[in-house]
Amino acid sequence: MKRKVLIFTSTRAEYGLLRRVVLKIEKSEGLDLQLLVSGTHLVSGQGLTIEEIRSDGVKEIECIDIKLNDDSGKGICRSMGLAMQKYGEFLQDSAPDILLLLGDRYETFCCAAAAQICQVPVAHIHGGERTEGQVDEAFRHSITKMSHLHFPCCEEYKNRILQMGESPEKIYNVGSLGVENIRNMKLMEWHELEESIRFKLDKPFFLITFHPVTLEKNSSAKQFAQLLAALDNYPDYKCILTGANADTDGKIINLMINDYAGLYPDRCFSISSLGYLRYLSAMQLCEAVIGNSSSGILEAPALKVPTINIGDRQKGRIRTESIIDCEPVKDSILSALKSVCSNEFKSNMKEMKIPHGKRGTAQKIVEVIRTIDLDNILKKRFFDIN
Repeated sequence: MKRKVLIFTSTRAEYGLLRRVVLKIEKSEGLDLQLLVSGTHLVSGQGLTIEEIRSDGVKEIECIDIKLNDDSGKGICRSMGLAMQKYGEFLQDSAPDILLLLGDRYETFCCAAAAQICQVPVAHIHGGERTEGQVDEAFRHSITKMSHLHFPCCEEYKNRILQMGESPEKIYNVGSLGVENIRNMKLMEWHELEESIRFKLDKPFFLITFHPVTLEKNSSAKQFAQLLAALDNYPDYKCILTGANADTDGKIINLMINDYAGLYPDRCFSISSLGYLRYLSAMQLCEAVIGNSSSGILEAPALKVPTINIGDRQKGRIRTESIIDCEPVKDSILSALKSVCSNEFKSNMKEMKIPHGKRGTAQKIVEVIRTIDLDNILKKRFFDIN
């Protein structure tokens, strides 16, 4: 009998990372795949990225709308309550043999918690990482404690999962799916990207993604305004601005993006979601990635593209030489821009090593899921490293 694998996804970035795993499981003779699609995939203002998932031809897709129409604290809490209810009902009815999760979103936390109650084993990708500027930091570590298999992307993160009392026999350092995707995807050429987004890229451009800093109340608009003020000093560079996610104050940032692009239609292109292929293609071609997205920490270094990481949202993640951290104020951002645009900075990146790079990441994850003994896997014991 085939092992039934349920994969949960709620954001565009998350599915982009998971896609190779999804397609490998879909083709596996020993595994039966079902996708549980929720969160921003079903929100038109976030790009309605469920259509990208459907285009991959996965046979079994279940969509659960958790009403992400209010990004205030109480609105997100309402959505989390609805998520727990609906995810739990689905898990009880579908009865998968194992549930695969990635990352640290509150939707993912709700799915992991529902799986605990429904006694479904959980496998978790990208555990052990730190993002000290987000409430997601607590969600990620909570998901780790509710998981039974772990797929961190480097040795330091594996050791952190060990610190949390997880058994070393259930932790697999497989590397980064994002880095593997870059090695295996045929990215767009300059003219192909231009044609796809219908925007002329006749000058160097920046790729900008800025999300709310969820542990700093009412700061998102102020911080993003400082970034836009810094960009005003670079009128000879074009900008591709992608939408913020569905965290508190995400809508405010998206309104500011649209207003700024409206002021400079020949210089700025805004879009809620580029999709994974176009996003990585733009990243490969841009002068620098600017903002506070994890893609600037994980994927951009693999493409040898500079990153300006603003503020504390990604504080705690492993850094490479291609990343400049700066304060969310105009002068600090301008100083970082001056550095990354210099020939000296780009030259120093050429021999840079990537800490998350391993080969066969997706296949290793699939093989563990296919072959691991699930008998008694729910009976976890705390592993004391002492």
